[in-house]
Amino acid sequence: MTKRQLYILLLCTLLPWTVGNGLAPLLPVYATQIGATPDLVGYFLSITYVGLAAGTIIAGWLSDKFERRKATMLVSTVIMIPLTWMLGRTNSVAVLTGLSTSIWFLGGINLTTINIITGLFAEESQRGRIFGIVGLMGPAGAILGGFTMGPIADRLGYSALFEMVSIFLILGPIGAVLLKDKIIVQAEQIDSGVNTFSSGLTRGFFFLIFASLLVATTMYLGLLGRSLAMHTIGLSAAAISSTAAIGAMFTIPLPPLIGWLSDRTGRKRFLAICYLVGTFGMFILSVSAAVWHFWIATAFMSVMFYISMSLGSAFVTDLIPRSYLGKGLSIFNSTTWLGGIIGFALAGYTIENYGLLPTFIVGAVMPIFSIVLLTPLYKLAQIKDQGKM
Repeated sequence: MTKRQLYILLLCTLLPWTVGNGLAPLLPVYATQIGATPDLVGYFLSITYVGLAAGTIIAGWLSDKFERRKATMLVSTVIMIPLTWMLGRTNSVAVLTGLSTSIWFLGGINLTTINIITGLFAEESQRGRIFGIVGLMGPAGAILGGFTMGPIADRLGYSALFEMVSIFLILGPIGAVLLKDKIIVQAEQIDSGVNTFSSGLTRGFFFLIFASLLVATTMYLGLLGRSLAMHTIGLSAAAISSTAAIGAMFTIPLPPLIGWLSDRTGRKRFLAICYLVGTFGMFILSVSAAVWHFWIATAFMSVMFYISMSLGSAFVTDLIPRSYLGKGLSIFNSTTWLGGIIGFALAGYTIENYGLLPTFIVGAVMPIFSIVLLTPLYKLAQIKDQGKM
């Protein structure tokens, strides 16, 4: 991969992560202000992430079917601009749900297409490092969005915030035009000895999918619970959004480093460590009573989320042939957003009926099951690493 291509990929990745990370902690508060109850907030966010998951799956199909990834990115980023501007013009939870679902749908298409292009251009010996570098844009976006969007909402209001975000999104079509694409002419042969299905996806791939789904559910359950917990004790929108930014700051140096290490010693052990860190984060969140408590909990959760995403993408690229990469990466990426659907709905229900503490305890247990699901990958996957698993 050339440096120019990598830099453009970083820009294209930074945009949706900045918008998503900046707005996600504020949307529950915004929905509450226009009349939504906690359970309704959970369902609203869950529906929004249905759109995100659908966009992710469709992106893989579009990539494999038409191989016009630049055009896909260009169209999705252009349409997002007016929809984001309209977010600040509604006082209806139903309209807010429709707009946010459409925006997140397009964001899913955009992010997944970027991930597929990264996989197509990343060389095998540097795959973990490249995905790690691109994965930096997740926490970087959380820092940029978290430190800017909350204060804007506090000082100028949500309408002004959404207007400014829509202007920021103009960079998306520019980045899409500058990217290079790659056409896969022939399907690669599936490595012998790996348990595969007729779809071209390995058995180990599906263990990774289920593990990732549980971790993502934990992340979004914690995200909604954290926002509502901080709102309940009277913290401002700036404090709520900056928590995601401060938590992400602790993650910044880790994705490239861990990606580089995984290229040499295998990915599974690092994924297991990330999952365990998420469990600690949920336990800390369950006893948080001051803003710095939420910072620490969010730092742990950010490590689990961002590193497991970049490592998981590299792992998927290891497990399946490139001719199925669009399908494989779109399914893997969709687990992040399916986790949002389940996590938001589960959090809304359990918070409304049982309170915050039981909700956080449920979230803390799920990453442990993810670690168990990784165990069969030792036998079922043949990973093309320089070192051994």
